[in-house]
Amino acid sequence: MVYPPQVSADSANLESGRDIFFKHCKACHGNKGDGKTFAANVLNPPPKDFTSAKTKKELTEERMIQSVAEGRKDTAMMPWKSRLNEQEIHAVVSYIRGKLMGLEPQMPVLSEVEGNTDEH
Repeated sequence: MVYPPQVSADSANLESGRDIFFKHCKACHGNKGDGKTFAANVLNPPPKDFTSAKTKKELTEERMIQSVAEGRKDTAMMPWKSRLNEQEIHAVVSYIRGKLMGLEPQMPVLSEVEGNTDEH
């Protein structure tokens, strides 16, 4: 099965995402993505805990990409689109979703799921 580049789970993409997370994100979100950091004590609202069940339910891949690129208003989450390119943003979101949140990559809806019978 072929995945679009933004949801690729290949080791190079995950390694890149991990490196970006530890360079730019761990100060607020923590090594494990649980938001338990010194910085969290002074940030209001606190950084997202990617390991919580609530966060796993409410954060879509699209919203995470938007948050990384544009930042989050009224939070300490700054926009990263001027420092990270699109591929890097997708890589760090894939790393967070896969390794820290334990979620599978979101797959695009395929025509066969809709019952496409044009092949016969």
